[in-house]
Amino acid sequence: MTGGAEPVGSGVAVENEQRFGLERHLHDFLRDNWNHLKLGQDWTLFKKSGDDDPGYEYPTAVGRIDLLAKHKVQPRWLVIELKRNQTSDQTVGQLLRYIGWVKQHLAEDGDEVHGMIICRSADDALHYALSTVPNAELRLYEVEFHLKEAETILGRKR
Repeated sequence: MTGGAEPVGSGVAVENEQRFGLERHLHDFLRDNWNHLKLGQDWTLFKKSGDDDPGYEYPTAVGRIDLLAKHKVQPRWLVIELKRNQTSDQTVGQLLRYIGWVKQHLAEDGDEVHGMIICRSADDALHYALSTVPNAELRLYEVEFHLKEAETILGRKR
């Protein structure tokens, strides 16, 4: 995707940069397109019986997990924390809190619990904090938007 990405931590503003207006938009996009994403190939959003919205804002005693997924084959869980803009190392604490809760309340003996932070950009503090957490990773998103000419029928645009 395009969007004028600069190296992480460069501090350079980029013209025509596109991003989600609200964290909710990123959240909804991932949920609504889960099965079309690479993540959806290996992971399924976790659903308890009676859940209307599986894995979405999963309620815990320590907050709501943005997205919670379970591996389709292996005994593994994935806690996803979303931030629409640059995030900081404080987000790692939030992610670790959710990982700990899943380990204690959902995971069975032998299950692994992993974490993922998805954001547009990340500062050096976040990179250093994540470098000490072997079961957590960072993914950066980019947004691409295009307008196309409408199709024509008999020489007239629709």
